[in-house]
Order: sequence, then structure tokens, then C-alpha cells
Amino acid sequence: MPPAGTPAWYERTGEFPNGRWHVQCLLDDTHPDGQVVDNPGDTSGLFRLWTVTATADGHPLLWVNPLSVPDAAASWFVVLEDRNADEPTASLVAFTTDHLPLGTVISDPEFFHLPVPNNEQVAAVRWWTQSGAVDQVYVAEHRRGSDQARAIVYAASAYHQHRGWPGRIHIDGRRTAAGQQALSARRHPTRVAPLEKLLAPMDAPAGTPAPSPDDVHEPPQPA
Repeated sequence: MPPAGTPAWYERTGEFPNGRWHVQCLLDDTHPDGQVVDNPGDTSGLFRLWTVTATADGHPLLWVNPLSVPDAAASWFVVLEDRNADEPTASLVAFTTDHLPLGTVISDPEFFHLPVPNNEQVAAVRWWTQSGAVDQVYVAEHRRGSDQARAIVYAASAYHQHRGWPGRIHIDGRRTAAGQQALSARRHPTRVAPLEKLLAPMDAPAGTPAPSPDDVHEPPQPA
């Protein structure tokens, strides 16, 4: 892994229909943190933090480098978007079952037809799509103390760039005490705002619906 604070920038490698992108995140000083680059030249020797490609049937396929999250369980994802809110949001919910290939992203209606209960989610993140600010991160109790929150935030970053939304995933000034303590290990300090408001702990009971991630239990490491 490159040292903490190394800029994370995005190389677009191809275009999906409807303005979506094949894209990868690279850690290197060549470009400013968060910059989108269409033709950066040879990047084969650079550290890839994550990539977004596509499955054979056109679903987004997210890959997060396991070297960056060695203790996280690999997942597939459900995405939920609220485009009609005053501030549109997206949620990404991670599952580790064998119902789909790892990294696959499906919609909520597609998830409805799978025999997977909501309480099998291992992590979830919600963020504002027009700013990239993370709203909430949830990690299932049995996955706390691992890299699961970092992995889901990296996955959110990948999906955000895949959609071509503005800005970059980052952490604002609102977080729980657990989140504040965990952020002492952050790898991207320029993406974490100073603490402005300490939130009360919020734990999701068993069966929490997938659209409702509830807490920060690991250090979100946006990129």
C-alpha cells in the first residue's frame, strides 16, 4: 500500500450506456486527489484501490483491492437510490452469500426476488450523491473490528464514480464517538472534515431493512 495521504484519483477506462463509466481508482502523486482523468497514459505500475467493470449481463461489477482491506469479507451489493429527495441519496448494502458473484451490484427490485433476508447484510453505507458526503455507515455486529466499513466505503466510492456523480466520497463533521475514535487511523485525511457534531450511538436491530444503514463501527476510509 502507498503511504497514508497519497492522492487517490480516477481513471475512466470506458463508458457504459446512460453516462455510466468503467473506472478505476489509483493511488499516486501524478494527479490531485479526487481528479477524474480520461487518458492518463500507462498506469500499469500504479496501485489500484478499486475498479468498476461490468458483468456479462450489464450489471456493475465492483472490485476492492484486498491488500487495502485484508480482514474484510468479499461481498456483492444492493443499491438503492432516492432521486426525489431534496438532497438525493444512494445506499449500498453488502452481502456475502453465494447467491451472486462477488462484486455484483443489483437493484432493490432484483434483490426482492432473492431468498436472502435483510438481516444477512454485513455492511451498508448511505451518502449524498450530489456532494459525495457520507451520511451513515453500518457494520453487522459479527463483522465489527475488521475492515468491513472501510471496504463498503471504498465500494461506495467506486459506485459514485461509476455513475459519474460530482465530487468524491468524503466524511463530513458529524459522527459517533466510535466513528471519531476510528478515524484516527484514516488513510485519506483530506477527505475527513473536523468534528462538528458528536452523534449518539445507533445500532441496527436484527432485520433492519437494507435501505437503512445506521452507524460507524469501523474507520470509513473514502477514496
